[in-house]
Amino acid sequence: MSDATITRFIENINSLNSNNVNEVLHDTYTQHVNFIDPVKNINGLENLTEYFSHLYKKVNHCHFEINNCLLHDNQYSLEWVMHLQHKNLSKDKPISLNGASFIQYKNGKIQYHRDYYDLGALVYEQIPLLGTVVKKVRSAI
Repeated sequence: MSDATITRFIENINSLNSNNVNEVLHDTYTQHVNFIDPVKNINGLENLTEYFSHLYKKVNHCHFEINNCLLHDNQYSLEWVMHLQHKNLSKDKPISLNGASFIQYKNGKIQYHRDYYDLGALVYEQIPLLGTVVKKVRSAI
């Protein structure tokens, strides 16, 4: 694996929008990709494309700032901050969320992708009444 491989991935993921999901994902992932995040465990490129198409319908802006990247053989670990504007979250105000990804490549495309992030910070804290409760619980611990 080379720096060009991960650079292409970062460029692709940052170019994603509701109009190009199919094209970008087919350029990035294998047909038999396994994608896992705190919400879903998805097998296959067709299912991943459907999932991302649904997600990106309400995204006004999404950009990943990569803070750290570790390479070992055909595997990458990335630390990132996602900057997101979503029509249904935080009244369309920008959200920044820390996370990490573990990625395995095969023949220049991703065959396994697992994202780690705080789902509560992304979703629950953005709901007015529930967000206040979640934040109070976090501060009490």
